Amino acid sequence: MSLLAAKRSITGRLRDDRGQTLLLAPIAMMIVVILGAVTLEVAAMHLHQRQLNDLADSLANDAATVGFDVDAFRQTGEVRIDPTEAAKVIGPGIQISNLPTATSTGVVTVTPGISPEAAVTLSYEHEFILGQVIFGASTTLTATGDAALETS
Repeated sequence: MSLLAAKRSITGRLRDDRGQTLLLAPIAMMIVVILGAVTLEVAAMHLHQRQLNDLADSLANDAATVGFDVDAFRQTGEVRIDPTEAAKVIGPGIQISNLPTATSTGVVTVTPGISPEAAVTLSYEHEFILGQVIFGASTTLTATGDAALETS
């Protein structure tokens, strides 16, 4: 085969291959959009989980502080947490938070001892933004926060 014939076969083949990458552009764009949507969903869910963890920890801290039984401490020197008083901070604390639709059982679990602990368990219904078809309509996130009451 001569050089001219080889050149013609190469250029002929190149002409036949034109436009094939054009078919890959919509597929690549669709992949980029899907990966962006998944990234957005995971980031939003991670943000809500972190906010729920922070809220549970701060409510447990508030419950331990507000639930401190001052009368029992003054009379007997015993450090304890009153669960009914401690539970009063949960509702208002959730309402002023970034997650006002978070739910709690309203029960503060109190562990007695030298430094009593208060624990608060919260749940939040995270609704997906774009991935409702892929992931479903929503998922439930849960978090438990605890705080120990210590005297100095």
